[in-house]
Amino acid sequence: MFTATVKVKLSAPLKWEGREITEINLDFSKVKGKIINQCERETFQEGNFSGIVRSQSAEYCARMAALISGTSFRMLEKLPADDYDAVWQTVGAYVAKRDPQKFYDQFTAPDDEDDDEDEDEEEAKKEKAGFTGPAAMPETDNG
Repeated sequence: MFTATVKVKLSAPLKWEGREITEINLDFSKVKGKIINQCERETFQEGNFSGIVRSQSAEYCARMAALISGTSFRMLEKLPADDYDAVWQTVGAYVAKRDPQKFYDQFTAPDDEDDDEDEDEEEAKKEKAGFTGPAAMPETDNG
């Protein structure tokens, strides 16, 4: 079970209650049964039944993020969409029993890095297999 803190950096500082927030620290060691029950109760009480699949419910995961980061749910709702997605989906990875730090690192990796890695892997496979290219056609005598 993952018990570390994932620091989600915000794309721009958010001013909230006289403070400037630049990152959300998701402390997964704080997740206990009481927090899970509270998130379910608050999500369902609002009439949101998407919480049935907890790891895919933005509201459920954002409520958990608020509780384990010491921020308020209302504040998280004020985040720009990309930042909000990074927060709730990182919690969603945890709820789905995946490593949230690894998820966050992949989520925030620039898109072009993945393409370069794929091309490098393809080239390495070709070199390892000994492929150099098509062979030249032998000359034939049509006589």
